[in-house]
Amino acid sequence: MELEGVFGHVRLMELLGHLKDEIGQRFLAPVINRTALRNDAHALLSVSGSLGFFELSRRCIEMEQACRLGSDLADPLDAAHAAAKGAIAAIEDLVGRVVEPPPAICVA
Repeated sequence: MELEGVFGHVRLMELLGHLKDEIGQRFLAPVINRTALRNDAHALLSVSGSLGFFELSRRCIEMEQACRLGSDLADPLDAAHAAAKGAIAAIEDLVGRVVEPPPAICVA
């Protein structure tokens, strides 16, 4: 996991947990209106991309554009929901199979 070298194990697990929570709050909750949906898509597009969830990031861009242009939201929303669910599953898989590194042992 390359990001682990950048952030460290503990911080990366925290970031993934926060992303999972944010996806659930922003994309899997009922849609209130286009403006809220556009803002949610915008908020998720960069954080998801920076953590390697490029499909979700791409779908967030499409959702943001559809909201901004007043386009039909059915297809972009379905694609974004599918990408969001895929990202959550991937995060759960990563967190579930990554074992905490053993603590350092100090010998005096």
